[in-house]
Amino acid sequence: MAEAFDGILIGGGHNSLVCGAYMAKAGLKVAVLEQSDAFGGGCTTREVTLPGFKHNLHSNYYVGLDRSPILSDLELHSYGLGLIYPERQQGCAFRDGTAFVIHRDVEKTVKSIARISKRDAKTYKELHVKFTEGMLDIITSFMYCAPLPPEKMKERFSGRLGREFWAYNDLSMYEAVDQHFEDERLRVLFKLFLGSFTLENTPKTGIFFPRIFSRIVNFALPVGGSANFLRALERVIVRGRGRVFTGAQVKEITVQGGRARGVVLADRTRLEARKFVASGVNWPLTVRLAGEDHFGAELSKAARKFQWASHGLCTVHLALKKAPEFKSARFEPDINKTFNIFWGAESTEEIDACFEAIHRGELPRLMGNGGSNTHFDPTYAPEGAHLGFWWPFAPFEFKDGGSQAWDKRRKALTREFIEAWAAYAPNLNKRNVMGSYLYTPYDIVRENSNMVRASHHIGAYIPGQLGHNRPHPKVSGFRTPVEGLYLCGSSSHVGGGVTGAPGYNCANAIADDLKLKRFWKPVAPPRL
Repeated sequence: MAEAFDGILIGGGHNSLVCGAYMAKAGLKVAVLEQSDAFGGGCTTREVTLPGFKHNLHSNYYVGLDRSPILSDLELHSYGLGLIYPERQQGCAFRDGTAFVIHRDVEKTVKSIARISKRDAKTYKELHVKFTEGMLDIITSFMYCAPLPPEKMKERFSGRLGREFWAYNDLSMYEAVDQHFEDERLRVLFKLFLGSFTLENTPKTGIFFPRIFSRIVNFALPVGGSANFLRALERVIVRGRGRVFTGAQVKEITVQGGRARGVVLADRTRLEARKFVASGVNWPLTVRLAGEDHFGAELSKAARKFQWASHGLCTVHLALKKAPEFKSARFEPDINKTFNIFWGAESTEEIDACFEAIHRGELPRLMGNGGSNTHFDPTYAPEGAHLGFWWPFAPFEFKDGGSQAWDKRRKALTREFIEAWAAYAPNLNKRNVMGSYLYTPYDIVRENSNMVRASHHIGAYIPGQLGHNRPHPKVSGFRTPVEGLYLCGSSSHVGGGVTGAPGYNCANAIADDLKLKRFWKPVAPPRL
């Protein structure tokens, strides 16, 4: 006889765990099923260089999580989650030795940017007042509610500020940035910033500019490693008599009479779901697990044509005696101890050339973001030591050798990555670097099959896959044509990154349908 649960969640990433935690705290008996030996998805922390050095392999910057309802609803701080908000949040270093830093204190930011451009410093402060202070709550409600069709969004965003926000939807990300900043260095920061979210300069992606700007000074570092976020969520589930299984690969979602009834695992174990099944794996895989016949021709075709990011990330992790020291610190001393630092690009043309090379299957001029967590949490490394990491943009596969070429070229590429970084931080030499590890796009898909083609936000950010279109207008409300089958993963609104929004939004859909007594107050729909 199959073991029975009220709800089954497929995938052990943070969105499944968020959804599962809400359901468990609401009194349902849930099971979270992860196919690998360790749950976590994109929230993993491992000692990949040397013992005692804790490296976050995927998520490191927790963006705006303090504005999320999840922390307070689930009381995650009481389950072991700690977050650090560094004063120096964002920075950009350049080959000419200049740099600037975005602080949590807006006046300090203005002072730093003014050394680059007084006009852009004034613009930054105006945007800070408008977005970071004036629209933070409305953008939070946009993220933590089911997406509305464009015509409904326009109705709700009918005020002056709302119309201004919605107008970004008609811009490309470059147009959104360039209309505000005149100095190329400011433009480079924001274009690299948006690129790190797998965006490229395509039409109708400008809406990400106010969304990201509103949270640009709200980046947090999880104390002791990203994995601690998942451990806190697991503790909520277990306390609510739920279970998190590892080594439990789902091969089929069982559907009978048009309703999801449970799952079958790779070892043929059957688990029954009395009330719901929620899939935290990507949208195309969910359709295959349940069977295309249950979704119809239109949705099945859309799932097969779902697009993945056209560029990925590759990370070089370093175990260091001393933290990276940037040449630009002579100009802007705060750059060395900035949380999220961008370097490698000097102009929009160089950024464009980078992505063009990636599309050709070539390693581009290396550019991206990284930093050193030990400035803010010394427990990431042994006493007195430091770690560093850098995420440059990279192709998933090379035109010569495909994705497996990452393995063949690993040693040479590791050296190339460190040398490119050392051009900006010269102390990254043999005397300082004690250990290194290159985490490649090919490594990502081998360790996390949910990130197809190393698409770490679980699907491309293009107009046809954003908002009400994510992953398709007919399933953007987190429900599917299969009764009792829901979508709680990053292929749904609002996408990837550690926001927990897809899991939260799915939990609200399930609570509505099951008429659960909520212990939480749902976020009100956006209106401005």
